[in-house]
Amino acid sequence: MNSLLQEALMGTRHISHAAIVRQKDGAIKAKSPNFALSPTDLQKIEAAFEHPRDVRSADNGIVFLDTPYRAVRADSMSVYAKNYVRRSQDKSGVIISKTSQHYIIAAYDPTMYASVAVEAVEKLGEAPPSKCIRRSRLKLIALPKADYFRKKSK
Repeated sequence: MNSLLQEALMGTRHISHAAIVRQKDGAIKAKSPNFALSPTDLQKIEAAFEHPRDVRSADNGIVFLDTPYRAVRADSMSVYAKNYVRRSQDKSGVIISKTSQHYIIAAYDPTMYASVAVEAVEKLGEAPPSKCIRRSRLKLIALPKADYFRKKSK
């Protein structure tokens, strides 16, 4: 799963830290270097998915890697949060996607594009279980080169 994490998320260069965590027991199945998730962080993530409305309120949020984040979107399948520090030019954030068995957690820095990070996390979360998340043996599919899709001139 580490290769999946590296290729699908870290390979975008728009995610600074990421992990795949099993929901059942909180085991970290794959992670980027310097990623740390405490049991309290995992409980907050679980609570965010159980009560998404509470996470979106002004008084609550998520603390991830010692940085407070406020949710800008939260539902039963994903949580998007931005840095909570007021008057800060820091535009970092965290994206958490829930699959049938795992949480996909990714953080991005101010120099990175949030839209690219969101797309990478959501694509990985929507991938068919046989391709990546439910099995430990990965089956990555190679996409055809861009030239394949171009119309051939006559």
